Amino acid sequence: HDWNEEYYQAWAQGKTGFPFVDACMRCLIQHGWLNFRMRAMLVSFATYNLWLDWKKLAPHLARVFLDYEPGIHYPQLQMQSGTTGINAMRVYNTTKQGKDHDEDGKFIRRYVTELREVPTNYIHEPSKMPLSLQQQCNVVIGQDYPKPIVHEQDSAKVAKKKVADVKRQAETRSMANQVFLKHGSRSRGREEMEGSRKKPKALSSFVERDDPSKQPTITTVFERSKLKQQDSNGSKKQVSVGDPSIVICKDHGDNNDTTNTSITRDEEEMPTKATSNSIKRHFSSLNDSAKRQKPNPTNKTSSWTCLACTFLNDKPLGLVCSICSSTRYS
Repeated sequence: HDWNEEYYQAWAQGKTGFPFVDACMRCLIQHGWLNFRMRAMLVSFATYNLWLDWKKLAPHLARVFLDYEPGIHYPQLQMQSGTTGINAMRVYNTTKQGKDHDEDGKFIRRYVTELREVPTNYIHEPSKMPLSLQQQCNVVIGQDYPKPIVHEQDSAKVAKKKVADVKRQAETRSMANQVFLKHGSRSRGREEMEGSRKKPKALSSFVERDDPSKQPTITTVFERSKLKQQDSNGSKKQVSVGDPSIVICKDHGDNNDTTNTSITRDEEEMPTKATSNSIKRHFSSLNDSAKRQKPNPTNKTSSWTCLACTFLNDKPLGLVCSICSSTRYS
């Protein structure tokens, strides 16, 4: 990005000559809050139409957002500016957005006070008013309110071409694929219901989608977490060559209770669909069996493992699992 300080200042102050953009920015500065779509539009306009570097926009928005949170702020800026490589370009037509969401211009008139007297049919594009009407409305475009600092359609077209050219490069494709493998959605439910294995619409066509079966399930994650916890606590674990087992204990503080239930899984391999279903059936049978008992947390001073999801709960007096909300049974 070639930095344009004039564009940045106009955007940050709500003086771009695009009424809906300016109203949104001024509203944000005044109240510290704006809905998601309008936030996305502000970032899109700045990064595509004004071709500003998203990294230099971040501090300004962080200062004005009342709900600023770094873990959300920066990934959203990257996504809305099209730099993740796996999301579709989000280029907003700001004039259309204004007409769709503020048809009568009430929002614009409230925050862009210079345009209060502008007729509704010109409120979204006041620069198209004849000079005589501008004088009649006490707002001369270019003096009392700025002219549009860029041509909306042309600037968007140029930005799309630049981004598309970068996305076609082999290096970009490789990087985008790595991003998707690390951060892309692992949800399969909707696709399986629809009988589809296609890439999500937002995913660029050149990104190779990883085989979902290779991704660890939540069950697998909990199992590994438990093994690590047992190793660190010196708890007993049943292991045999080529046949690692996971011990699902009762309350960990009860050293005299040797009762345990174990399931077997080859830790060196990702679980197959059959293995995953077997694990689910195992947990389901445990839960069904447990439901026939009465809640009776006998040990009030120890951590305890949920029989349904194997999560190690650290609240001794808890009656339900913090993760899956299953009832605690001793």
